[in-house]
Amino acid sequence: MDIIVIHSQKKWNISKKELNIFSKEEIESTLKQFNQSCSGVYYMMDYYHQQIITDSPSSPILCGHPKEIADKEGFGFLERILVPEEQIWASQMNEAGFDFFFNHDEKKRMDLRLSYDLKVKTINGTEFTLHHKLTPFRLCKNGNLWLALCHVIEVANKDIKNVNMVDAVDGKKYNFTNGNFLLSKDEVLTYREKQILTMLAKDMTAQQISKSLSISLPVFNRHKRKVFNKLGVDKSTSAIHKAHTEGLI
Repeated sequence: MDIIVIHSQKKWNISKKELNIFSKEEIESTLKQFNQSCSGVYYMMDYYHQQIITDSPSSPILCGHPKEIADKEGFGFLERILVPEEQIWASQMNEAGFDFFFNHDEKKRMDLRLSYDLKVKTINGTEFTLHHKLTPFRLCKNGNLWLALCHVIEVANKDIKNVNMVDAVDGKKYNFTNGNFLLSKDEVLTYREKQILTMLAKDMTAQQISKSLSISLPVFNRHKRKVFNKLGVDKSTSAIHKAHTEGLI
């Protein structure tokens, strides 16, 4: 099973110069400095070489296995440490995460932050939960993800299904729901936007809604455009249908 989904249709665009400059040893040295001065533990995901880069053989992501095994097995090492019931879910989550990543403009991809809990097992079979925060660290020239910085801390065992994506700039939060990252219902529409959408669902006209809310028609139209943009629709009937389907009004 491929735990980490690499989108083969996304071609790599890394120059020979960049690859010659790339140094796993320097990354390990940098991680060591992070880990000596910060809480939790950092490691790096190298998607081009399909490697897990750690600075210490005692890193929790290794789960007690020798660092040499992780270096040799690359991303395949994850199948060794994930508990069986997590493997399918982890694969689905990663696939959805990459879909979400590539559906964003290249300039926005560096702003995305993935956070999730994952249950793993040690070399002795002991299970525990790691909370991950993954941040894009370096992209290829065509926007493909090359390196991601991961921060992990051990947390008390719990149900493993808490996962979200956050835009670090605008603060929007996307929850992993039914195999996709969807904008959190609490953050999709403002109170005023919900008011307008509810009134549209009652077949009220623009003039009636503007008068009821004591706003001008230009302000009403501006709110309506924002609702359409947030829901990814271009007309009121579609917005109403989608809002009802997703429980937004």
